[in-house]
Amino acid sequence: MRAIVLHCVLLMVLAISCSSKDEVKEPTLDVNSEKWELVKMISSSKGIETTGEDMEWQEYYIFNSNATFIKSKDIAGEVKESSGTYTRENFDTQEYLELTYSKGTELVAGCTSNNKEQLFYKKGDVLRGSWDACDGPSLEYKQLKK
Repeated sequence: MRAIVLHCVLLMVLAISCSSKDEVKEPTLDVNSEKWELVKMISSSKGIETTGEDMEWQEYYIFNSNATFIKSKDIAGEVKESSGTYTRENFDTQEYLELTYSKGTELVAGCTSNNKEQLFYKKGDVLRGSWDACDGPSLEYKQLKK
């Protein structure tokens, strides 16, 4: 009897461990008052990759839990800021943020002229801008650890 109970317990443990592997999902965006910093820039025309201080400019986003964001861009010591709201969206199983700028619209790094920008989630805690779809540079942002 004891062997049967032990066998049943082992089968249950095995079943639970197998089912949990099937339920593993890709991580999702965690943008509650988090800072995401520009870490890589790839020029669209030449495919040249730059990182860190070698990039043409430095910038970051702060995403707040109330669905607002702040963007700061530093070009040669001149800092500009913008702000607006964001929504989480999905396109073909690809999760992304759609930003709508209400202030500082000159910092929009997107292909449309409607004050909107998209940042796509990329595996490895990276957000990737969509500006490269219309000949802008490819921009990648990494979440700063707290």
